[in-house]
Amino acid sequence: MLFNSLQYLLFLPVVVTCFWLSDKRFRPLILLCASYYFYMSWYPPYCLLLAALTTLNYLLGLRIDKAKSQSTQRKVLFGLGLLLNLGCLLFFKYTYFLIDCFSSLSRTVPHSAVQLSQPLQIIVPLAISFFVFEFVHYLSDIYSGQKSIDSPVRFALFAAFFPSQIAGPIKRFEDFDAQILHLRKFSSPLFLQGINLILEGLFKKVALGDNLVPLVEKGFSSIQYLAPVDAWIAALGFTFEIYYDFSGYTDIGRGSAMLLGITLPENFNKPYFSVNLIDFWRRWHMSLSSWLRDYLYKPLGGSRGDTFARNRNLLITMLLGGLWHGASWHFVIWGAFHGTGLIINHTFRQLFPAKSLPVFSLKSLATGLFTFVFVLLGWVLFRADTFENALSFYRHMFVATAPCFESGFLLHAFVASTLPAAFFVYVLWHGLASLHQSFSTNTTIGQNWWLKIKPTPAVLLSGYAACALLILCLASKKAAPFIYFQF
Repeated sequence: MLFNSLQYLLFLPVVVTCFWLSDKRFRPLILLCASYYFYMSWYPPYCLLLAALTTLNYLLGLRIDKAKSQSTQRKVLFGLGLLLNLGCLLFFKYTYFLIDCFSSLSRTVPHSAVQLSQPLQIIVPLAISFFVFEFVHYLSDIYSGQKSIDSPVRFALFAAFFPSQIAGPIKRFEDFDAQILHLRKFSSPLFLQGINLILEGLFKKVALGDNLVPLVEKGFSSIQYLAPVDAWIAALGFTFEIYYDFSGYTDIGRGSAMLLGITLPENFNKPYFSVNLIDFWRRWHMSLSSWLRDYLYKPLGGSRGDTFARNRNLLITMLLGGLWHGASWHFVIWGAFHGTGLIINHTFRQLFPAKSLPVFSLKSLATGLFTFVFVLLGWVLFRADTFENALSFYRHMFVATAPCFESGFLLHAFVASTLPAAFFVYVLWHGLASLHQSFSTNTTIGQNWWLKIKPTPAVLLSGYAACALLILCLASKKAAPFIYFQF
């Protein structure tokens, strides 16, 4: 069930209605049943895997919590939990990758008799990476002294909550369980904010992200024929496609949760306006960045120790972060690319410490542009099927080669699409929203009497209907799956 599907459009109102009309005691159970139905709409048998992992992690959490005075037992249980979760992830997601690696290695050994064959076809369970990361976070925090969730329903809901189930954001159980334990009363402002987020997310995904897909696919499937201008347009296209696709999903998920009175962590904060790479990773996929920091970078030693130790920990973290995105070497190299960039960024800041720059200073604009180009070049590694294809793409970005299609054919395709109109609407909407916020915070109430006007339900309904109609008019003819579903 996709967030941009008619099925979800029918599913969500039913769940929200049942949730608010039911007794508060039964609301977690209603959400749990809805979440499992949501997951079963993809591939029902793997609900058994989700249920099994949930049960085992729930029992392990209880045992770790109860064994506070038994250090050895706690370590064994925690180690068992890590082995269970990471082993499951390794089997389903990286079996073929490891077999290919060992096969390649065996071919380099003279007279090697090692012959590895692939096992039966393995279907990677949807969102297994996100499930595993949330389970590891849960067990780690219980091991560190946090109290476990004693209710099996609340714990199962933490693992399966449908607005964040497939592609995040990665939740922290303390905040989520506190909201489930003390479900708030219906809030009109939060409900309306949720509708606004859903509509914005749909616009990002359907009117912008999906319309960029054919342009990007045409560029990356015809690398050998690209002129430099077209290679840059394809790279720019994917840079914005992955942002609108993923942030659009997050907006719909967070908005859906708000309709249920629950807030999920923000996952994006204008990442392409970052002034350096460190800033970018504080703004992009924020729930993953904070998870990698807290449960990988810091346990490795973080910034403690000398510069070499910090750089080593940064590189390991980003290498594993790249591998998390996919079982392929070009993802690993993408992680190394960003890890190296972060090391250079930290080193530069250490050698040339500077005060924070004004937002619109020439220096901040220059560093922001450099960061954007660096990230764009990284996305080529991410999008290319192989490292060799990425190298070929880079060559076409910087060197004119023959034969090629008519130079600028992707630019013509962009102009002929609905994308210019969609970008104009999106920029206009954000401009008006920023202007409204500026007026509401920087001037007196007397001068802003019009800000106090509250639209009637009829006006709101008309506005939402107009937004939905605009999304339909600008929508791509062919819906594309969310990019982060594969991770």
